[in-house]
Amino acid sequence: MNPEPMTNGEHNESWRTCYRQLAPKLLLFARQWVPTPADAEDVVQTAFIKFWRREPDARPEHYPLLYATVRTTALDLLRGADRRLRRENNPDAEVRREDDPFFDSTVEQRDTAAHIDTALRQLPPEQREVLVLRIWSGLTFAEIATTLDEGINTVSSRYRYALTALRRHMNPHEYERV
Repeated sequence: MNPEPMTNGEHNESWRTCYRQLAPKLLLFARQWVPTPADAEDVVQTAFIKFWRREPDARPEHYPLLYATVRTTALDLLRGADRRLRRENNPDAEVRREDDPFFDSTVEQRDTAAHIDTALRQLPPEQREVLVLRIWSGLTFAEIATTLDEGINTVSSRYRYALTALRRHMNPHEYERV
C-alpha cells in the first residue's frame, strides 16, 4: 500500500523538516570519518542531493537511507583523498595525461587500440560521449538521453554519426571514391 503522492508544497515542507531534523545529527555522524568540519558539511550536502534523487518525498521511513548515504559519501571522500595523497607523495606514480590512450591493451591489441584511440579523439565530444556511454557503459539510448538531458533522437543520431566516422577511420579504403 503506497502513500498518497505529495504536492510540490508538501515536498518542499517535507524536505525542510527532514533537513531541520537531521542535518545537525548527520554532520556529527559524518565527523567521525572526515578530518574537518568543512569536509563533513560537504559530505552531508552531497548525501542530501543523492538522497533527494533517490527518495524525492523525504519520508521519515527513508531517513536511515540518508545515514547510509552520508557514511558511503564520507568513505568515498576518504578513499579519494587517500589515493590523491599517495599519487602526490610518489613521484614515480603514473599520472594520466590528456594524450594517454583510452584503452589498456595487451601487446596483440596495441595497434588496434591505438587506431581506435586516434579515431575516438577525432570525434566531436558530443558524439564520443554518446558512443562511450552506449558501448562501454552499456546504457540504453533512453538512459543516455536522460543523462545528457538531450532528446532520444539527438542521442541516437550522434551514435550513428560516431559509428560512421569510426568505420571511415578504421576502413578508409571502403569509403574512397573510385
